[in-house]
Amino acid sequence: MTLRASILPPFAAALAAAAALAGCAKDDGAYPSLSIRDAERVSGVFEPVTPEPFVPAPQSAETLGRVERLRASALASHDRFLAAANKARGPVAAARGAGIGAEQWSVAQVALGNLAGIRSETMTSLTELDLLYVNARTEGLELGEIESARGDVEKLVDEEDRLMDSLNSQIAG
Repeated sequence: MTLRASILPPFAAALAAAAALAGCAKDDGAYPSLSIRDAERVSGVFEPVTPEPFVPAPQSAETLGRVERLRASALASHDRFLAAANKARGPVAAARGAGIGAEQWSVAQVALGNLAGIRSETMTSLTELDLLYVNARTEGLELGEIESARGDVEKLVDEEDRLMDSLNSQIAG
């Protein structure tokens, strides 16, 4: 068998396939329409369902009691903070202008550290109220008492932050 005889049948098959495909590509100018067909049209009228108003479930008495205990704890720690801040004013004033590491500076830093520790107690109450809020919100429970207590404790923390910033700036200045 010659080389020409072995190549001819596959070549002829490829040529026939190309001719057949060329016949498929015939352009007669008639393209299918891209407009919406009747089967693709939506028919009918849909009325949305009116949702029932959401009414959150009330908080348990245990949770409400915990909220009030956390509010009272925050108020008590805030009162301690204010008393400690009044005591810290003297050492902070004495440390003004003193160099870092001086005796007056060290005493003022201890007083400010004490304030930060008391502030953390107020922050702990706020953190627990935040946790109660997230859980109540997730479970679809009433939020009014928790939001009120959180707002009150946030105001206490903000006041403590402002006071600590003021005292710290007096030492730095």
